[in-house]
Amino acid sequence: MAGTRSSARQAASKAPQYADDSSSHSGTEAPKRKARKTTRRKRARDEDENEDIDDGEDVDEAEQASPPPKKAKIAKPAKTKKAPKVTAKPKANPKANPTKPAATSKPDAPAPPADTNRDAAGAQQTYWLLKAEPLPRYENGTNVSFSIDDLAACTVPEPWSGVRNPQARNNMRAMRAGDLGFFYHSNAKPPGVAGILRVAEEAKVDETAFEPADPYYDAKSEREAPKWWCVGVEFVRKFGAVVGLKRIKGEAGKGGALEGMQLVTNSRLSVSRVSRDEWEYILGMVEEDDDEDGEKVTEQDDASVEDKGSAADDGDK
Repeated sequence: MAGTRSSARQAASKAPQYADDSSSHSGTEAPKRKARKTTRRKRARDEDENEDIDDGEDVDEAEQASPPPKKAKIAKPAKTKKAPKVTAKPKANPKANPTKPAATSKPDAPAPPADTNRDAAGAQQTYWLLKAEPLPRYENGTNVSFSIDDLAACTVPEPWSGVRNPQARNNMRAMRAGDLGFFYHSNAKPPGVAGILRVAEEAKVDETAFEPADPYYDAKSEREAPKWWCVGVEFVRKFGAVVGLKRIKGEAGKGGALEGMQLVTNSRLSVSRVSRDEWEYILGMVEEDDDEDGEKVTEQDDASVEDKGSAADDGDK
């Protein structure tokens, strides 16, 4: 019996050794176990521990596999949203384009036809306004003044030379023989429309651009490729009174008869266009001035007659 007990004790002692071996084997996994949940009982869940460890390894593998999807999320589709923003920028240009017509909201007189500047009835479509300075002014020692009286004294067409503005030059190249225009006194007292001239010669090369002694000499202009042109003009009529610029501007406000007139919208242009309506309106202003002057002359004549009559009566006495 004692031997049996001792053998049983030995067997019992060996069993713990086996258990110790298994526990020592599981002891290598203990750090993982403790890292997870230390509140569980070790011996009661040895098999569960092994399953948890296996599951933990699966979880670790799953966690290792999970980062790639996360990296895919880091791609941030927001970057792809920026592409529409880049494409939206060109759309801003069409929005800027409507502001450009605003700069040209004041319409100029229509450009004349290239052939005749006449409508089907033969009436002139676009008229002109040419500026000159009647008071003495010197450029490089030369007096460049020219008035409507100077034009009236010319016996041949006068070249309208010295224009060095591309837009003014283009207006002259659009003129046709027989076209009428206003002669405008610039830098005068008062400045304004002084009379009417006629285009006698259509645009030709301005020779003064090649003459070093000329006040308007242009060293960059070449005969092989001339830049500047001029027309020949002749006298038609001088008004009794100048239609002043101040008076013209008074009719050029919003809704006015001369609104958009190039003389007002581009005041520095020496050769400008005049629409038919603007032409006729200014001529109407001239007629009003003539009528007023005529009435003044009549009143003066009547007054002089009365003075002579009273003087005769005194003589008779």
